[in-house]
Amino acid sequence: MVEVLLSKFLFIYVFENFIQFYLCYYRHMRTEALNHKYVYGTPIQGGRLVQELADMHQQCTQSYVRRPYGVGLLIGVYDQTGPHLYNTEPSGDYYEYYAMAIGSRSQTSRTYLEQNFNNFSNCGLEELIKHDLKSVAVSLPSDQRLDAKSASVAVVGKNKPYELIEGASLQRFLDQIDVEGEVQMETDVVLENPDA
Repeated sequence: MVEVLLSKFLFIYVFENFIQFYLCYYRHMRTEALNHKYVYGTPIQGGRLVQELADMHQQCTQSYVRRPYGVGLLIGVYDQTGPHLYNTEPSGDYYEYYAMAIGSRSQTSRTYLEQNFNNFSNCGLEELIKHDLKSVAVSLPSDQRLDAKSASVAVVGKNKPYELIEGASLQRFLDQIDVEGEVQMETDVVLENPDA
C-alpha cells in the first residue's frame, strides 16, 4: 500500500497493484491544487478536488478510445469546511461518508462501522483508532491476524497536521484491541453459561 500526502491535511491510500493509476491521480490532483492556489491564493477545498478527480474518471467512460480508470479511492480531507471522507468510483461517481471501507471483504468492515457509528462522536482519538483497527480486523480471513506490518493509520484534523501511525506506535493499539477482545470473549462465555 502506498500512502500519498498532497498537503498537510489531505491524503489518499493506493494499493501497490494500481501504481499506474496512482501516478495519474497524483499528478492530476497536485496540478489542480497548485492551479487553484496560484489563481485564488487559497488552498483548494477537498470537495472541489474530489469533484475534479471524479470528472477525470467520468471523461474516460464517454469514449472507447481511452481505458477507464479501474480503481476507486478513499480520500480523507480536513479543510476550511471541516473533516470529510470521500469515496470515488471508476465510473466518475463520488460520495461523502462519515465512515467507509472499500475493497474486497469490506462488507464486514462496513457492517462494523454502521453498528458502532453512534459511538464515534463520543470517542477520543485513541478510541477512534481502535475502532478503525477493529473494523479492518473483522474483515480478515479467520486464519489471519491484523499486525503492525500489514496496517497503518493516517490521522488528519483541526490543528493536527497529517500523521501516519505505523510500526511500534500502532502495535500499542493492536495490543489493546487483543486485550479488549479477550475480555469480551470471557464475558460472552459467562453470559452463555450463567449456571457454570
